[in-house]
Amino acid sequence: MSNTGLGAALRKLRDRRTLSVREVGKLSDVDHAYVHRLETGEKTKPSPELVGRLLRALKTNERDAAIVKWLVEHPDANPQLVEFVLDDPSIEVDIFTVAAGARHRGRGRPDPATLIERVRRALNTADDE
Repeated sequence: MSNTGLGAALRKLRDRRTLSVREVGKLSDVDHAYVHRLETGEKTKPSPELVGRLLRALKTNERDAAIVKWLVEHPDANPQLVEFVLDDPSIEVDIFTVAAGARHRGRGRPDPATLIERVRRALNTADDE
């Protein structure tokens, strides 16, 4: 399991294309060991150029590419939330970024579905005012 949101996203997108780490490395011209380190969270700040090469190799859509680019700058995003959002194309990038940036009081963190629903309700309420 990935320790970072970026790692979770890269792994999810790689699995979606049924590619190995070595195959992604070859397609993107990025060392496969570095791809592995990104996925595990050992490395967290790839260059924009490297991210672009990975996204092209993974053939991401615009939404998923925007999520990955946001995650490069926000390494503390919850990996479970990232996986949940990537599995549900109906969740817009702005909903994701608000949910991923939310801070929680107490020890409990809401599950991703609950968190997304709370953000949607809050944003809809703000739009209605």
